[in-house]
Amino acid sequence: MTTFALHIRPSVQAELDAAASNESLGHFHTAFRHLERAHVLAQPATGEHVRVHWRMFRFAVRNRMTGEAFGQTWRIVTAAIFTAFGLVPKGNTGGANVNGFRRMPVPQDLRTIIKSARVQRERTTARRRWSAALGSVAVAALTTLGLAGCMTAPKDLDVSLEKQSAAGVYQVALVPPAQMPAINQMHSWKVKLATPDGIPVHGARFAVDGGMPQHGHGLPTQPRVTRELADGTYQLDGMKFSMTGWWEVKLAIDGPQGADKVTFNTVVGSPKVRQ
Repeated sequence: MTTFALHIRPSVQAELDAAASNESLGHFHTAFRHLERAHVLAQPATGEHVRVHWRMFRFAVRNRMTGEAFGQTWRIVTAAIFTAFGLVPKGNTGGANVNGFRRMPVPQDLRTIIKSARVQRERTTARRRWSAALGSVAVAALTTLGLAGCMTAPKDLDVSLEKQSAAGVYQVALVPPAQMPAINQMHSWKVKLATPDGIPVHGARFAVDGGMPQHGHGLPTQPRVTRELADGTYQLDGMKFSMTGWWEVKLAIDGPQGADKVTFNTVVGSPKVRQ
């Protein structure tokens, strides 16, 4: 339902109620006059326009007005099709007793009601536009703040690159290259694996995962441990960071002492990793 229809509907309904009341008292001429007034009010709104013609049709059927009922049948159809395009004769009272294409003067009191409904529609539309504009500004502001927040790592973030695995099975160190590469440049790290007592662990296998927790995406590549360089030291190839910020590097370890996992945090700056 359009905004105009919402504002004009109470006035249309008041005329329809008056028509029903007068019909129940046997005042058929007065009843139909209220239906005509309802029609003039309802003309600009498709749903209300069709509703009034339907009430006129029912009135005609109840009171055995065959010509009126027939006239309302095609008026219902044309109201449904042409109202939205503004192709209705202004002021036409809608009954079969007048030409359906004839423009007629609108009574002063009805002109006032229609004008008031249109003013309210314009005010409602203006409020909606302001609300939409303010909403867009708010979304933009929140997005900016969110992006700013995503670029700032938590203050208490543990960026140690040497730690025990989650269950304490291994001591793990993640060793970045001496000179950190530029953003989006492929490079390699090293992984040092030992028992909690510091004894190098030979023959382990790794699965590598990670991403940016604040952005909700994973690593841009699929890094993997390709070979063991020496006892307990492994080559981690295929590393790449696609932007600055907080990254996680997760290792799932399958070694002689059992399976365990560990997560490292690193903050990628431009162009260095801050540790």
